Amino acid sequence: MNPFIYQGPVPRTHLIDRRAELNALQDAAANRVAIRLSAPRRFGKSSLLEAHIAAMREAGHQAVRVDLSKVATVGDVAARVAHAFRDLPPDTRRTVRRWAARLGISAAPAGVGLSIAPPHPRLGADEARTSLLQLLDVPKALFELDQSLTVVCFDEFQDLLVADDALDGLVRSVIQYHAESAAYVFAGSQPSLMKALFSEYERPFYGQARPLTLPSLPIAEAAEDIESMLVRDGLEPAGAVDELLAFSEGHPQRTILLAHHLYEVLAGGTSDDPASTAVDLALAETADAHQAVWDGLSRNERVVLLAFADGQAPAGSIVSEQHRIPRSSLRDALLRLVTDQQLVGEAQDGHPYLLDPLLAEWLRRR
Repeated sequence: MNPFIYQGPVPRTHLIDRRAELNALQDAAANRVAIRLSAPRRFGKSSLLEAHIAAMREAGHQAVRVDLSKVATVGDVAARVAHAFRDLPPDTRRTVRRWAARLGISAAPAGVGLSIAPPHPRLGADEARTSLLQLLDVPKALFELDQSLTVVCFDEFQDLLVADDALDGLVRSVIQYHAESAAYVFAGSQPSLMKALFSEYERPFYGQARPLTLPSLPIAEAAEDIESMLVRDGLEPAGAVDELLAFSEGHPQRTILLAHHLYEVLAGGTSDDPASTAVDLALAETADAHQAVWDGLSRNERVVLLAFADGQAPAGSIVSEQHRIPRSSLRDALLRLVTDQQLVGEAQDGHPYLLDPLLAEWLRRR
């Protein structure tokens, strides 16, 4: 079986590096310090959370991940919390079981699982908030039972605001009393919005979590780990792994995607240039996604991305003259892309760069 899984969270045993980040999360949990984990999409955030949860469980604690992606209502949020808490032992008030049926969740002997039918009932707004308030308080009830620590990782935390702009206040109103009973991680793939949630004075979580940013993979360690996995399965990569890491620049998901295709190419033994063939296969797989990104951009944003791909200053005079766009308009487009932090990121030296190496190559080949 190809060990490079790229279409979901990476198994803990295949996680490349991330020791520093895991240590930071574990130290924070031990000291009951909340963490704000931010990373662009496809940077391995969910994989890191799953590894953290596994480590906490091995240490004897309770740990869950609450996936809040694409929640639309308060009832959705409450149902996601109930679903995540299925792995927790029953609390004294049977809160999860009581609300599960109301939220379209079915109770099973092994815990609480999502129900396929009947469809979720339509709770009123007040009742949905009541359910969420009581569910969020389950870690405190468990602590009162046996003094156990519960680690709760909220994934895509910023999506709470889609359901209700005041929901972060509701969550804060409950968990502020969990200083001993729970340790929280608030993770999100929209770094600018996550930063605003925790750094703007008027928001309820202002100053309430220690920031932790997920960087690109370290090139040397990633190359060593990937090569060892290939060699373990009898494949000889020669210099192909180094070529792919130079291309991917440590982008987590793209590195694993390329490693997956390299594995297939080496196993087939039909290419004289396996690294180049792996890039071609990855580009063919992601072409539709790149086209969708391109179609959703304004003209100025497209010019900025093309400049990045070609190694030009995106708001410089050369690009401005080539496309007859004022530099101020290009700077505005660049600022929007940097603020969104999905296509363009900021390096440690403050310089912006195109996050996705496959998108950059797709643009160069157009």
